[in-house]
Amino acid sequence: MVAPRWALAAHDYPIHFDGPMVHHGAPFDGRRGDLPHFEVMFHSGPVQVTTRSYAIYWRPTGTFMSRKYLPLLDQFLTDAGGSRIYGVTKEYYGSNGQVRNQSTFGGSWTDTSPYPANITDEAIQDEVLKAMDANDWRPGLHSSFFVMTAKGAIKNVGFCAYHSAFNFRHDAAQPVVYAFVPYVGALNGCDPPYGISPNNDVASDGSIISISHEQDEMVTDPTLNAWYDPNNGEIGDICIFAFGVPFGPNGSNIVINEHPYFLQEEWSQQSRSCQPNL
Repeated sequence: MVAPRWALAAHDYPIHFDGPMVHHGAPFDGRRGDLPHFEVMFHSGPVQVTTRSYAIYWRPTGTFMSRKYLPLLDQFLTDAGGSRIYGVTKEYYGSNGQVRNQSTFGGSWTDTSPYPANITDEAIQDEVLKAMDANDWRPGLHSSFFVMTAKGAIKNVGFCAYHSAFNFRHDAAQPVVYAFVPYVGALNGCDPPYGISPNNDVASDGSIISISHEQDEMVTDPTLNAWYDPNNGEIGDICIFAFGVPFGPNGSNIVINEHPYFLQEEWSQQSRSCQPNL
C-alpha cells in the first residue's frame, strides 16, 4: 500500500501497513469461480526467534483512552506468547534460526508530552527511542515496540496499523522493530467486525486485533526481508478477513489464559490456509 503523505519520512526499512480494506494484489472475484493463490516466500532475512514486547502509550494530558485500554492491551501482550495464534509463527525460520512460540511482556510506559503538529513516522520512531531511554529498554531482533496514540491523534489516514524497523543510533547492527497502532475509535473501518467486543470495549478489542496482526508479522518479517507474498503481503494480510466463528455469549473466538479475545487468523505456509482455525 502506498504510504500516506504524512508518513513519508526517512527510515532504514520499508513501512508495512495494515488497513481495513487492504489487499496487496488483484481482488478476488468469486464470480469467476477461481480461488486466490497465495505464495508466501522466504527472502533471506532474519526473524524474531523469541521476543519481548513493550507497550508505549503516547497520551498527552487532556487526551482520551478508555479506562480498559491500557490494562487490556498489556494483558494481551502478556498472554500472546505460547498461544495458538502466536504459535502459527513457529513454522517460519530466518537467517538466524527458527521462530519459537515464546514471547514475554517487557512492560509499558505512558508519555504525557504533547504531540507534534503532524505525527509522522519519524515522530513515532523518536517516541520509541524516548521510551527506550526512559526505561533502559534494549533494541534488537529480540524486542518489539508498540506505540499507541490517544483518540483523535490522527484521522482517516487509510490504515489501521503498521510495522517497520530502523537502525539503532548507537549500534547499527541492532534494528529497532516497532509498530504504530492508532486508537481504533478514531479510524474508519478499524473497529472489530460486526460490533463484536468480548471485553465490552470496542477500542481495546479493535486495537488488540491490530496488535496481534502486527506482532505476528513482526516476528516473521521484522525487517521486511523475510517472509511475505510479493502480491498479497505478509501472513496477517492474507488472512485479514478470516476471523472464524465467535463462540460463547461474549463473542470471543479464542481464550488465552482464561481471557477472551476476538482475533483474525494468520497464514500457515505448511497447511496453506488461515490458522489456527478460530
